[in-house]
Amino acid sequence: MTSTQYRPEIVELDDAQQRREWQAFTLSDLPEMISSMHACHAVRALADTPLLERLRTGPQRTRQVLLAGIDPEIGPGFLRYLVRRGILETRGAEYFLTRLGEFLTTDVSLARLGVYVDAYGAVTSRIGDLLTGTAVYGKDVVRDGGKLGAHCDTLFSVFHTPTLLRAMRGREVTRILDIGCGGGQLLVDACLRDPTLSGIGLDIDADAVDVANEHARRSGVADRVRFVVGDAFAPGTWPQECFAADGLCMMSALHEHFRNGEQAVVDLLDDISTKFPQLKILLVGEPEIRYDGRENDDDFFLIHVLTGQGLPRDRSAWFDVFEKSTLTCRRMYTRPSAGPRMCFYDLVAGAEQP
Repeated sequence: MTSTQYRPEIVELDDAQQRREWQAFTLSDLPEMISSMHACHAVRALADTPLLERLRTGPQRTRQVLLAGIDPEIGPGFLRYLVRRGILETRGAEYFLTRLGEFLTTDVSLARLGVYVDAYGAVTSRIGDLLTGTAVYGKDVVRDGGKLGAHCDTLFSVFHTPTLLRAMRGREVTRILDIGCGGGQLLVDACLRDPTLSGIGLDIDADAVDVANEHARRSGVADRVRFVVGDAFAPGTWPQECFAADGLCMMSALHEHFRNGEQAVVDLLDDISTKFPQLKILLVGEPEIRYDGRENDDDFFLIHVLTGQGLPRDRSAWFDVFEKSTLTCRRMYTRPSAGPRMCFYDLVAGAEQP
């Protein structure tokens, strides 16, 4: 019997209107934007599951080893997707991170991604509701403060703790008060790196304070570092032990007080100056929005708009604020090629110069 291979007729449909519609989509950059969105979530999933650690440390990276405990229906396809995206590559039966994959999964890269996906994802996914008033930030929609703190701790440890130490050592500070300390990483990290320092951290979130004290205990600096509950913007309510500090720092917090007007910020600075007559330095670390579209500047602007935080200002605007207070800005530290882009203002009471 003779077998005849049958192939159906293929009819390709095309018309000018359809072609224009598809061209509009393909030329809009949306295909790449959609791919980038899913790649962001995929990279985050790598870090949130055992997959990344297994890829980093081995000793075997076969599919069977990598996917242990992973959904057997989803896992193989997910690995294949990562290969197609150039994040993983195969060598024989094993999977490895490509150079791109390594760059995407550094501690800094994952922290930067985590700020937007983990901490603010619930906010940016509801922009429409926030715009129409269907949802209100702080009531129906909130950022994940715990994850934000964890990711910021990573970034500060890499980029900004060295700046803090340089500024404090330059003013011969022995005891630091970290105003708005969050989970305490900055202060613990500083005291680990400099055994001559001691410190106290203050934050309004009692849970964050508990986490910070436990972190100090685990890190072996609980004899030099303590954390207490208090409102960063109300110095009159701070526990008495805070006022033993001769060096103060306030990181990424002061700009939020602009919600109450510029004069409120000036008044707070003056209040701190009055209550700390022995102050050697108030180091104000503030992110800087430059409106240049680089290094996620626009994204940083957006999350501040959506959450009703006082907008971070550029350095020239801060200089104007400091001039209205009783404090003098002696020096400004900035570190190019770091994230978030920060300026650190070295303030002191009176007219002392650098």
